[in-house]
Amino acid sequence: MTTNKTPTILLLGTCDTKLQELLYTKASITSQPPNNLKVLIMDIGRNPSSSPEVDIPQSTLLKSPLQENPPPQARGDPNPDPDQTSAHEQELSTLDRDTYIKVLSRYAAAHICQLHRERQIHAVLGIGGSCGTALATSAMRDGLPVGFPKLMVSTMASGDVSPYIGETDIGMMYSVVDIAGRNRVLDTVLRNAGSAIAGMARSYCQGLLSSENQFDSSGTSTGSTVRIGISMFGVTTPAVTIARKHLESILPGCEVYVFHATGSGGRAMERLISEGQLDAILDLTTTEIADEVVGGVLSAGPRRLKSATERDIPRVVSVGACDMVNFGTFESVPERFINDDTRTFHKHNPTVTIMRTTEEECRDIANLLVKNIRGSSWTKVLLPTGGVSMVDTPGQPFWNPEVDQVLFSTLEEGLRGSGIDIIRDERDINHPEFAELAAEMLRDLIKAQDRDTTT
Repeated sequence: MTTNKTPTILLLGTCDTKLQELLYTKASITSQPPNNLKVLIMDIGRNPSSSPEVDIPQSTLLKSPLQENPPPQARGDPNPDPDQTSAHEQELSTLDRDTYIKVLSRYAAAHICQLHRERQIHAVLGIGGSCGTALATSAMRDGLPVGFPKLMVSTMASGDVSPYIGETDIGMMYSVVDIAGRNRVLDTVLRNAGSAIAGMARSYCQGLLSSENQFDSSGTSTGSTVRIGISMFGVTTPAVTIARKHLESILPGCEVYVFHATGSGGRAMERLISEGQLDAILDLTTTEIADEVVGGVLSAGPRRLKSATERDIPRVVSVGACDMVNFGTFESVPERFINDDTRTFHKHNPTVTIMRTTEEECRDIANLLVKNIRGSSWTKVLLPTGGVSMVDTPGQPFWNPEVDQVLFSTLEEGLRGSGIDIIRDERDINHPEFAELAAEMLRDLIKAQDRDTTT
């Protein structure tokens, strides 16, 4: 594979409505000293542009083979219905707006993925309104890994941008005025965006060409560093802190990535696993499963834990904070829970209210955990019978060993015959020795897999 040595930026936009602004942005980028940048304009418009300035027209995109397994999305089904993706057989201009975005974003993602895989681009910049933003960011999320430079200039960037960013590292820049004709305000924003993406592209290109860079363009390690992901919540922070330090002492040179289990954190970890950017997982805090099952606000979706199972990497799983479901302020808790006299609530802080899980909910949580980790060859489960969180220990508001027992026994029953070892430990999850044991179990799995791979 020949790496493109010229820092190259892919510029995305709807050329049927934003060509003037795209051409200005391109000129702003390529005129920057030392004038060593290249810009490719990709047309993601509903109506194909015939401009000779377009480097990748809509017709080229529609010839791109679709990805069989696009990365998991932050929301919804990442695979639209087949009848919504038959763009070869129909004009995009005849589709309704929602379908056009779903169709073309998949083709754009496939083409971008191929350009990235061939090391032909070093950054991507999109400009657009609501539809252009939805299409461009979808293509960025599906076509590029975390770590590849991505920036979106958007009319939508001053509000809730989570639907556009998802669990990725897309940068959002507010256009201030609508992208509907040039003026001094918009020109300034586009110049700033161009300068920012130019710096990112140069840096990324230099990293690819540097012999000191230990990661290839897909994020896969080319050295011996073991990259370990750990899931954490406020009520499991002591365990994660101890486990992280212990891993760094018993696996010299390892890199530890801690993910806050707030829904987006779990999705981010799942994405990095699926992209091959993590080699082993210490999943101490699986509380996002509780929110998925019960209806809390911090769910990471029904696929949480599936990525490590599919890649079959070394993993130790525990049930940290599965004693709770998360909501916002107390006033935001659904009435069906507030009106249930058997419920126990605890105000974690002024903006977060947590609710104790019941026996039935713990049974459902365990069943989803079982479903998502079954099939792993390099997974072990470690259960802290002394308490699964900081507030689930004797004297604390969520301490209920009978309910925890349902969680533990359902997991054991569901994993019987799976080949996955389940170990009960009488200490609570934040006990230093429990955390060290979890770290040592993961180290042993990593070394065992290494031995198995080399023999």
